[in-house]
Amino acid sequence: MRLHAFTLSLIVTLIACSAPAPSAEPAPAPPSSTAAEAPPAPSPKVSAEMAGRVSPVPAFMGLGEHFNIRIQSVGDMRHDVELTWAMGQKSAQGVLMYRGAPGVPHRGPIALDGTLDTAEGAKPIRVEIVTGPCTDEADRPHPQRVTVTLEGETTLHGCGDLAVY
Repeated sequence: MRLHAFTLSLIVTLIACSAPAPSAEPAPAPPSSTAAEAPPAPSPKVSAEMAGRVSPVPAFMGLGEHFNIRIQSVGDMRHDVELTWAMGQKSAQGVLMYRGAPGVPHRGPIALDGTLDTAEGAKPIRVEIVTGPCTDEADRPHPQRVTVTLEGETTLHGCGDLAVY
């Protein structure tokens, strides 16, 4: 019996010695559950500070009978444009501006106006993009229709793909 008492006493002592010593510092406070400390969730919409500075046309590629057009937003409602037309015999670059109200749902065409630097000199250009089904000459579907009006040229009509934010 003495052996059992001694063994039990030894086990209790060893367990007590192996336990971590209590800390003199207070335990850290549990994390707060207030929403103010949580980072904001990403928003799929344009933020208030970007309204009025973001064009609804981040990028656009269009094509039609004997023409193609590429538009790329460069900021502050400005866009670089490249147009090739007349069966590839004419090509020019220029700048377009979006002057509509950004952030407002577009029920009509998105209009971009600017200047194209052609071989004959600078010419006014207007590009209108309308959301609606369109099928190109190769029977491929596109979500937008495009109309390009360039001074001194026949109005161009085709299909395209508008990138979205």
